[in-house]
Amino acid sequence: LVELYGEGSYFATPAIITGNYEKTTAMKYHFKHATTYARLTRVDPEFIHPYDVYEDGTEAHCNAVGVLTPCTIKSHSTKGNFILYQVSYVNEENEKVQRHLPFSKVQRVISD
Repeated sequence: LVELYGEGSYFATPAIITGNYEKTTAMKYHFKHATTYARLTRVDPEFIHPYDVYEDGTEAHCNAVGVLTPCTIKSHSTKGNFILYQVSYVNEENEKVQRHLPFSKVQRVISD
């Protein structure tokens, strides 16, 4: 499990390594996007970063209702490699809601 992002990125996107591609000049990697399950191929190492569990208070965007919504990490639990976050966000009725979401539904906002 890693995060993918580069200079100027707004989100850190969780991804799962599925393989690598070795070329004589550089190693590139293949991934599965953890949210959409799309295949990402030949990603340069400069965009690959270790995934650290998000700390309480981390600002993120959550796919809680089918669209990315600003949210805040309240807590987390882990079981093996699976991470479950408790997040809070404002729903369509303008109510503050707390909900548990898997790591694949949460994208960290990159702060400067």
